[in-house]
Amino acid sequence: MATTVQQPKTRASTRSFGVPQRANIAPLLVATDASQAADAALRAAHAIAEHTGQQVLLVAVHEPVPMAVPEVVVAESPDTEAERRAYLRSQVRDQMERVGLEWPLEVATGNPAAIITTLARNIGASMVIMGLGEHGLFERILEDETVLKVLRLGTVPVLAVAPGFTALPVNVLAAVDFSVSSVRAASLAADLMSPDGRLTLAHVLSPDLDSGNWLTSNSAYHGTVGRAFDLLIADLGRRRVSQIERKMLAGDPREALIDYSKRIFPDLIVAGSHGYGFLSRLLLGSVSQHLVRTAHCSLLIAPPATGPSYLDELPQVTTRFETYAWAERLEEFTRRNAGRQATIEVIDPDIGAQIEETGTPFVGVSFDPRDGRVQIMLGDDGADGRHLTRTIGGIKAIQVLRDRAGRDILLRVAHGRGQTLLTLER
Repeated sequence: MATTVQQPKTRASTRSFGVPQRANIAPLLVATDASQAADAALRAAHAIAEHTGQQVLLVAVHEPVPMAVPEVVVAESPDTEAERRAYLRSQVRDQMERVGLEWPLEVATGNPAAIITTLARNIGASMVIMGLGEHGLFERILEDETVLKVLRLGTVPVLAVAPGFTALPVNVLAAVDFSVSSVRAASLAADLMSPDGRLTLAHVLSPDLDSGNWLTSNSAYHGTVGRAFDLLIADLGRRRVSQIERKMLAGDPREALIDYSKRIFPDLIVAGSHGYGFLSRLLLGSVSQHLVRTAHCSLLIAPPATGPSYLDELPQVTTRFETYAWAERLEEFTRRNAGRQATIEVIDPDIGAQIEETGTPFVGVSFDPRDGRVQIMLGDDGADGRHLTRTIGGIKAIQVLRDRAGRDILLRVAHGRGQTLLTLER
């Protein structure tokens, strides 16, 4: 579902939108091939610039195509390239006339993705805006390859605009794993969406999880994930988003997001493209590519920016134990926290994150120096209650995270290439 507004009937520029121009705001870079399919990208840029006061630069790239025959290759002459650039420039001018807009235009010759990426970096663009192809598989494979290449080559977020996008999005679905890239994507969406719109933050759990015990109505409000949601929503609320919802999904992240989008019909889906934070859930490189190929709405994909993830910011005090003190320190940890409700979460770079147990009283944790293993025990009182013991080998580090009041909130055990987190309810 896409929102629509009446198309502008008079030529306009970003300087005539009736909002103060702010020189310190990075510009928008709009890539076009002058086709009608790219008109939506120009209209989207117009709506965003009107909302934010950003300046807009338009770029069109002529890609030289050498003529090849057996035994001889004849490249285009400079005159031919100049003529084709001039023709492309005139087509883009016609396009701006068609949509009723006028912006500065750069026309170049070369590889489109490389030129777009380089220009975005050189001008300090906050976003690259491009047209998204039609929904047929053949059209998507051909037309959206440049979108994917720009995502792979660059560090600037890319807004891929579907046909029909002519106004600020009202219904936005953001895939969040609380890594830097997904937080950046959600923040960008909050800045460009309609002030009276709805932003749904969707977190996808591991496909190996027993969702029947976790996907309850309040599962997004408790434990480590719940606190990460709280921090992110608090920040997005400061960006004047009026409606923010949180949603827990389960399954393959690519399919779960597409399936859920078919239920809520978002104008825009946003996600991070890569980069794995403290609690990475989504393999967003493959997820973002899948979204570009299959989503029936516009997409905003953001690479990671410099800075910590929200889950990195959660603890206020961190204590990392020396190896010789592991057994004693874990005994002290047990005495301080026995009986508190806890969640065990296992994070592996190959399979993502999995919740093994949640909402179960913490019994104790110990380290056996003879076999170098840590045991974490959860369970209810009585023989008939739930009981779980997780045994961990190959220990590399043990770390306790506390809040400002000095109360333990998380035990981290690093092992092999992964880690196990014991999160304690506050």
